[in-house]
Amino acid sequence: MTRAFISVPVPELIRTNLLELERTERGISWSSSEQWHITIQFFEKSNIEKLERLFLQIEASKAVGTLGPRVTRLDHRILMVPVGGLSGVADQVRTTMAPQSSGDHLPFVGHITLGRMKATENAQLEGAWVEGVFQVDRLLLVESRIGPKGHTHTVVATQPLL
Repeated sequence: MTRAFISVPVPELIRTNLLELERTERGISWSSSEQWHITIQFFEKSNIEKLERLFLQIEASKAVGTLGPRVTRLDHRILMVPVGGLSGVADQVRTTMAPQSSGDHLPFVGHITLGRMKATENAQLEGAWVEGVFQVDRLLLVESRIGPKGHTHTVVATQPLL
């Protein structure tokens, strides 16, 4: 059994723009920019081969992702950049992947995790203006392993969007 997720990759231009945000504040475990992605669906314990077979059957439409307008929080501890425009893709993915889902879906919230806060005080970056628009033309199936240096992500498969 493995942990895995389906995601939208963050385009290099968007990644470069987000790197301009001040990410040095203490008390926040900052995500590395190489790990930035937009999770569409997460699988806690699944067979990666079964996930891949279903993943390759996804027939979702291309979309336009829109960042912002401000850095905010998700679930009190996650400092994130909202990403709109992906709900339709998420619905199509979840429908196809239903046989491998646990059935307890949280509502889809498109976002890029910048970091995790250890305390719930205000972060200096919270409320910072962010903007950007990008074409979403593919999905990734990613296997996630936890090791001594954090999460390691390996792309298992890529699926173009229609």
